[in-house]
Amino acid sequence: MSDSSTQNQYDVAVIGCGLMGAALAKNFAANGLKVAAWNRSPEKAEALAGDNITPVVSAADAVAGTNLVIGCTSTYTTTRDALSLVADWTGKTLANIGTSTPTEAADMDQWTTTRGGRYLDGAILCYPQQIGGDEGMVLYSGSPEAWADHEKALMTAGPYSSLVSDNVKVAAVLDAAVIGGFYSAALNAYVEAATYALNEGVAPEVLTGISELAFQTIGESAKAAVEAISTDRHETDVAYLGVYAEGCRATLSAMRDAGYKARLLGAAVENLNEAEAAGLSGLGFFALTKVARADA
Repeated sequence: MSDSSTQNQYDVAVIGCGLMGAALAKNFAANGLKVAAWNRSPEKAEALAGDNITPVVSAADAVAGTNLVIGCTSTYTTTRDALSLVADWTGKTLANIGTSTPTEAADMDQWTTTRGGRYLDGAILCYPQQIGGDEGMVLYSGSPEAWADHEKALMTAGPYSSLVSDNVKVAAVLDAAVIGGFYSAALNAYVEAATYALNEGVAPEVLTGISELAFQTIGESAKAAVEAISTDRHETDVAYLGVYAEGCRATLSAMRDAGYKARLLGAAVENLNEAEAAGLSGLGFFALTKVARADA
């Protein structure tokens, strides 16, 4: 392992070489970029040594040898700890990638800019194996100037990668909304529903086919949902919210009578009941937005 990275010039330094950090480092290298790789447990960085990737013993040395630093550790706190010895970020960009809250993104932006650097906050909306492929997606928010300087390198993660806003919090908001608030919750609900269906005698191939159609419908509904919520227009000629509420209550009773917890469906029924109590039964399903806030 090299302890003299300052003698070299790297196109990018990757701080954190777990599954995602390793995938990013390998992808940068595969695209012809010279990469400095650092990890708190040195063996993970050493395992990446090869064409265009140089493991380094010091995160500070890695930063000194490049103008683009990718933070990809377990938390934003561990990234700051790893970079704590770097006092001067003048001329450098930190792009920290991972799961964070909008507040953590803003704090990291302040941490970087007060040291003279520029900051991009990154949210990963794909798996490590998809980095560099057709489904690769890392969304960034923050400094437009930093994005302009490093767009070519950052876009190597995949065609869906982009700068979504100059508001540094937006990538974290999207990550929370799409991955946490929707994707993880939806998969949780599907596991509950699939467990019920399979245990109650539905053949796996039948469930798979019907599920694919259901997921397709959800995808097609996303545009309508965003439009309805953003314009606050909830008239419908499809099905009223009250109809969904009746159906969900009946399904919840059936699942629980059969011995299943159906926690996610229970939460949905709670939301629908509240919407009905607020007089929204005659509107479309997306009128649920009116009871989504804690102060509704």
